[in-house]
Amino acid sequence: MTRHGRTIGDPDGRLTPGAAADVVTRIAAAAGLEGRWTGHSLRRGFATAARRAGAALERIGRHGGWADGSAALLGYLEEGDRWTDNPVVGL
Repeated sequence: MTRHGRTIGDPDGRLTPGAAADVVTRIAAAAGLEGRWTGHSLRRGFATAARRAGAALERIGRHGGWADGSAALLGYLEEGDRWTDNPVVGL
């Protein structure tokens, strides 16, 4: 698929992992975001946002393709503010 003079995805028009990574990298650069942004940022961002919204780890893991009880999933969760993400908030 060609958009704005760029080929995105495979010849059948499907968005490939590499194409998704390219889109994320280009958009982050255009937005002036610092740091390294890749297609993998979407996976990490999903896991973190879902957890902060109160989703159970099991549901996040199943949706994202992690095995039940996966320790790797915990590595995808970004640290937040030590006060708003404190586990004793609301007790």
